[in-house]
Amino acid sequence: MHTAPDRLFHRDMVLLLVATVGALANYALMLPVAPLWAAEGGASEALVGTITGAMMATTVLTQLAMGWIFRIATLRQMIVVGSLLLGVATPAYLASTAVAPLVLISGVRGVGFALVVVAGAALAAELAPAGKLATATGVYGVAAGLPNVVALPAGVWLAQTWGFAPMFITASVLAVLAVPLAFAISGGRSHAGSGSGSGHLPMRTWAKFLAPTAVFAATAVALGGAMTFVPIAVPDPGTATVALFALSALMVLGRLLAGRIGDRVRAGRLLLPAAVISAIGMLGVALTTGAEAGALTVVAAAVFGFGFGAVQNDSLVTVMTRAGRNGLGTASTVWNIAYDGGVGVGAVLLGLVVAASSYTWGFAVLAVAIAAFAPVAFRLRGASADSPGGAAGVIDGDR
Repeated sequence: MHTAPDRLFHRDMVLLLVATVGALANYALMLPVAPLWAAEGGASEALVGTITGAMMATTVLTQLAMGWIFRIATLRQMIVVGSLLLGVATPAYLASTAVAPLVLISGVRGVGFALVVVAGAALAAELAPAGKLATATGVYGVAAGLPNVVALPAGVWLAQTWGFAPMFITASVLAVLAVPLAFAISGGRSHAGSGSGSGHLPMRTWAKFLAPTAVFAATAVALGGAMTFVPIAVPDPGTATVALFALSALMVLGRLLAGRIGDRVRAGRLLLPAAVISAIGMLGVALTTGAEAGALTVVAAAVFGFGFGAVQNDSLVTVMTRAGRNGLGTASTVWNIAYDGGVGVGAVLLGLVVAASSYTWGFAVLAVAIAAFAPVAFRLRGASADSPGGAAGVIDGDR
């Protein structure tokens, strides 16, 4: 069985973090730009949302198949193959601006994305030092979130300044560069179902993850809508770029702070305040978007991002604590399904609402969706985990 090292930034963890930055930079660059590419080709708002929706749909379908994938591939192999799929498929967008081929290409990238994020989160937890699960997931969250801080707004700027072709090639190269880094990781070489500490639990155990993932999914729905449509809803490209940057930067900060606090408090305690903050931020986006978008839109996006980052980390720690060491793979799968399914639903949902009304009403619906799950987050404050000794108790006890 894998024995976690005493220090956080050991060789395998550093390789994992850097590989994650490269692979997810591809995702972050393309998330707002692929829909923008479709819009440049004349696609309607409803069809633009299907680009992101298609990627997230195949992401979730792949994650639902993780029980089988865990038996035939190691965590390291999953990251290698996933990075390759992301990198190789991206330049294919240049072949057409028609929605049908873009949906197909996005679907292929969704498979790669699923492999990277599920294996990455599980491997980060497996490599965590004793008693540092929340901190390790927070640090991993920084590596996963940093591409959003830089690449998410940069993608829109690069596409509009350099052109779409150089932007697509840049995104492709970043994902391909992650392949040798992931291959060099010495941990995560065992199959996830063979006692490596990342095994796949039976379907019946998923029930214990539903409450924290439901709260997280609601905020992910809002994130998907914001990432897809802020560049289109905000007329000034500069304002849209800064708003996406602020959202992404505060996501990382929120996740890092939640990780630092999470090892000292019961898992789930941070979900309620974080969900409330994210709902307030999304409502602010709704009230400030459109022709008058400006500094207040940037502030609102930042507030939403901070709340989302905290929900992100605390929900992940909660499901992993409930899973125990032998269920890290399942915990990562369920949590990522909530994340990616929520992002996909949010993109499609907001597109449909906007097509029938306006961007203001669309973003307001997303804020209401988050607020609706606040009671669930409130219940989790008192009975969130199986261990009273902080976020890492169950993981350490099962080691």
